[in-house]
Parts: sequence; C-alpha cells; structure tokens
Amino acid sequence: MNRIGAALAAVMLLVPLAACTVSGTVVATETVEEHIEVESGPLISVETFNGRISVVTGSDTMIDARIVKRGSGTSQAEAERDLRQLVIDVVEDPGRVTIAVRRADAPVSLGNSGADIELAVPIDSSLELRTSNGRIESANVRGSIVARSSNSGVTIRDGTDVDAETSNGPLTVNAASGELKLRTSNGALDIIGAQDALVTAETMNGPITFSGTPAPGAHAFRTTNAPINLALPVDAEFTMIGHTSNATIRTAFPTLLVLEDSITGRVGDDPEVAIRADTSNGDLTVTSQP
Repeated sequence: MNRIGAALAAVMLLVPLAACTVSGTVVATETVEEHIEVESGPLISVETFNGRISVVTGSDTMIDARIVKRGSGTSQAEAERDLRQLVIDVVEDPGRVTIAVRRADAPVSLGNSGADIELAVPIDSSLELRTSNGRIESANVRGSIVARSSNSGVTIRDGTDVDAETSNGPLTVNAASGELKLRTSNGALDIIGAQDALVTAETMNGPITFSGTPAPGAHAFRTTNAPINLALPVDAEFTMIGHTSNATIRTAFPTLLVLEDSITGRVGDDPEVAIRADTSNGDLTVTSQP
C-alpha cells in the first residue's frame, strides 16, 4: 500500500459571502493536483463531502485528479484554519486507486467547507463515487459504476452495470448496459438509450422515463404522484403488469389489455422480458420506438 502525500499545486483564495452557504462567512480554497500511473481496467474509488465529483475519460495509463478544497469561517484566518483540517488521502493497491477527502478533526458544519473532485481516467475504468450535497457526473467510462450522493443530481453516460442513488435530485443514465439499479427521491429518473439493460428504477414524486433495449429478466419501475413512460423497440417481446390510479393508461402494443387502473398482457410469442410498472396519480404509457 502506497500513500501519496505531497500536493503538486496549491492556490489560496478568498471568496465573498455570495459563494457561501452560511451568513457572514468567507471561504479559503486550495487546489491540489495528483497524477497516478495505472494499468488497464483500474477500479477507482472517490469519496468527498459537500462537493461534486466529475469524471471524464483521458489517458489509457494515467489518472489525472484536480481537487479543490474549501475551508469556511467568519474570517480569513478562521477559513484558513478550517481549510487545514481537510486532508487528501491517495492510496494505491493492486488494481485499485482510492482518492478521499476527509476532515482531520471531528465533523463540523462551517458553511461551504468541503471539496470538489475532477478526474480524467482510462476509458476501461470502473468507478465508485461517493459524496454528499454535491452532484456526480461521469461521461464515457465503460466499466461498472457505483454512485452515491444526496441533495443533488447524478448524470451518467455509458457504463456497464450502474448502481446509482441520490435524493432530492434528478438521476439520468444515458447509453448504459448491463444491470441498472437506480434510486432517487423527489426527482426525475431518466434512462435514455439503454442497451441490453436489466432495470430496477425507483423514485418518489418524480417521473420515470425509459427508452432502449431491455435485457431478458425482470424489470421494475416504481414511482408515486408522477407518470411513467416506457418506450420499447417496436419488435420487442415482453410481458407487462402495470398499475396506476387517478390517471390514464396508454399503449401502442395492441395485445396488451388496458383497464381503468391496470395494464397486463404479453407481446410476442416467447418473451423473456418481464416488466412491472407501478405509480399513482400519474399516467402510465407503454409506447414503441423504431
């Protein structure tokens, strides 16, 4: 195990009240860069707090990280003291790299104290991304992705096997494949252009949309007080069980039976895809796409 300590670059700044979340505070920031050589297909684990995580593809053999730490206080001196409590740990194990921002003292609530992390990684990486009160974005990384946040959105493009969860924010997954386990609350959940995906999607008080090709197996879509819209290939074969209340059910597949609050039936001769969709106070639509 190798712990990389020294920061490669640091810049100290002060920002005014408008950039803070607590009245009367200022923020001191420090920018740190790390460059880590890796072999093919690394697992990259990232953890921070009160900040965003952004991942894009870069070199095939290098992780380039830019970390912006923020210390918060009612004066410049207090903000800089708080900033010194934020510690960056970078740990390399065989096949795995961990980048984490933590507090050296007990957790405290000091306005905008936290850290943003931006990464450029090999395209075949797998990711574990965890933060709080910050959004998560991943683009074009092809490995498995685990994402955990709160009070903000999650946006993922590509990836094979995606397990993503947030709260009080939207969750969008585009062009992903494999097993998709997606959960949010009080936010929309959009699955766009899925490719042979096995989907479990759950939210509350937010709409769910799905388009793409479902993989064989059991799929589940659940929300409340919002619509569900499923767009399936015109030649798809599947079984369907769906329910809603105080809303309308529509379908483009004539072999499905639509009643006042339910939709059931089979499409195709030998379907291997089973779809369950449940909502309330929202329309349920099962349509076709080319």
